[in-house]
Amino acid sequence: MSSKHKHREGEMEFRLLMAVTVPFFFAATVFKRAMPWNWGRDKRSVFAATMSAAHNSLPFAFM
Repeated sequence: MSSKHKHREGEMEFRLLMAVTVPFFFAATVFKRAMPWNWGRDKRSVFAATMSAAHNSLPFAFM
């Protein structure tokens, strides 16, 4: 198996994991924003916060 094939396979796996986990992170972000003690704290959009959480935690799945 060539390294190019391995890279492509890893990229496909990463995209699949992103597609599966982003809805969960989105729900968690919306729930977190709905709590009164968090109102006005995070100035980023809900989607930016969701993608940030997904990109920060997803690499741990590959460890």
